[in-house]
Amino acid sequence: MKTAYKNMRAFWLDLKNLENRHGILEIGPDKIAVAGVEMAVDDNGTLKYVFVGTNSLGDTSFYFENNSKSGIGGIIGANGNQDLQNAAAHLLAYAGKLTEKMTAVPAGSELPAPLSDQDVCLFALSKEKLFYIHVTQSQVRQPDHPFYPMFAYSQQTIGFFRQQQSSAPTAQS
Repeated sequence: MKTAYKNMRAFWLDLKNLENRHGILEIGPDKIAVAGVEMAVDDNGTLKYVFVGTNSLGDTSFYFENNSKSGIGGIIGANGNQDLQNAAAHLLAYAGKLTEKMTAVPAGSELPAPLSDQDVCLFALSKEKLFYIHVTQSQVRQPDHPFYPMFAYSQQTIGFFRQQQSSAPTAQS
């Protein structure tokens, strides 16, 4: 995992970054404030990671490892994209409902990265605990899988980010 990506991942997985912000909601019985998904893609035999995080303030980011000098690409925020904000809010809401089906470790623990390009890590974070589960993409893409809604909303969020990026004006040189 490249350093810039690790740093952004760690930022999202540390609720201390939200301590001084007003309006934090705690979702579900475990008081979830941040949720998301991490996946890996195979780039010629090297795993590169993709991370989506959202919080209860409505902040959402999408990061991915790439071959640039910094080693990271991403899109920060929804820029008023209501569809993206709704998908991210649903992702967070489902995470708040699913914590009892996840592994729980103390907040501040390391989130285990996906081990293959078929592995998906869904996570939720409260002040007290980090919740996560690893499932295969083929499993979580099945509508009857308990984590399907959370995963589906993560994929919608990524899609809206991509749509936002593709419709953004480009600089002319």
